[in-house]
Amino acid sequence: MKVITVLELKSGMELGESVETGGKTIYEARTKIDDIMIDRLKRHGVMCVTIMEPSDYASTHNEKLYFNEHFQRFCKVYNDNLIKFKGIFISYLQNSISIFPEDLMGIYNEVSSCITSEGELLDFLYNMMPNEDELTYTQSFNAALLAGAFSNWLKFSPEDKKIMILCGFYYDIGKWKIPDEILWKPGKLTEEEFALVKKHPVMGYQLIRNDTNLNEHVKNAVIMHHEKYDGSGYPYHMVGEKIDRFARYMSIVDTYIAMASPRSFRNAFTPLQILGNFEQNMDKYDLNMLLPLMSKIADTQIGSHVALSDESVCEVIMINNQNYSRPILKSEMGEILDLKARPDLNIVKII
Repeated sequence: MKVITVLELKSGMELGESVETGGKTIYEARTKIDDIMIDRLKRHGVMCVTIMEPSDYASTHNEKLYFNEHFQRFCKVYNDNLIKFKGIFISYLQNSISIFPEDLMGIYNEVSSCITSEGELLDFLYNMMPNEDELTYTQSFNAALLAGAFSNWLKFSPEDKKIMILCGFYYDIGKWKIPDEILWKPGKLTEEEFALVKKHPVMGYQLIRNDTNLNEHVKNAVIMHHEKYDGSGYPYHMVGEKIDRFARYMSIVDTYIAMASPRSFRNAFTPLQILGNFEQNMDKYDLNMLLPLMSKIADTQIGSHVALSDESVCEVIMINNQNYSRPILKSEMGEILDLKARPDLNIVKII
């Protein structure tokens, strides 16, 4: 809400607070303003009134966030640097212009400087409106940001954190050689299309294998990020610690980013829904890496409000350490609900 003079009032505005004169209320809060009302306020000698602003009508966290100056600044810096990132890699792919890791780290540092915590990054990325024309680049850009957040949570050394971030920027580079109409096809891929998509780790490695600017861990992450700990991944069905450790981390990052990104046929999954997916596929990841990250992601959700499959809205008040995706909730009526004991209910979105 903001205070303005009666001279600034226009029809269609709405009072944020009641107007009193002579000890009596002449207009209640939330009254729509019209020309007759403006004339009456002038006759009563009212100088200023409080009116509603667009942000006052926001009811959900997502709606309120879009009026938040901190979030708006993050979005601007994010989008400016996404353009830089895309330009660097297009020059690399089309004209073989070298990429210097420090240029990418400069991009990462500029965006990450707008974030106050790792949880805030997850929140901002979840609530941003993606540009459908930039989805392929956005996924790698977000992966680098998330890789940095994970590195902070796991207290990586500065050198290992840098490697992780560069893995995020590069790991999906092979996808940029595949047409977007296949990558982002809303329906099911044909066998031939899926076979092409599965070639992207090898295609990416072929692009960067001779790049002397890149650490070998980054190159390994490009070709191994779809390998799974149980051997069910591709392209080589590698098992366990035969997979480069940075590639094992990037497998987790890639899964998170893929599920957190909206598609034409579904909304973005919430962090708790993503944790549920991890819980159903634990054998595919290095648990020494995954479990600490799951705990950190779950903790960021305490205090958030979520909609359930029965259309009720609850606040997350506690995490179940044995089942991160099924927290303890408090309903709008103050009732305590343990989702671990209610398999019939599921979280569907953040409110």
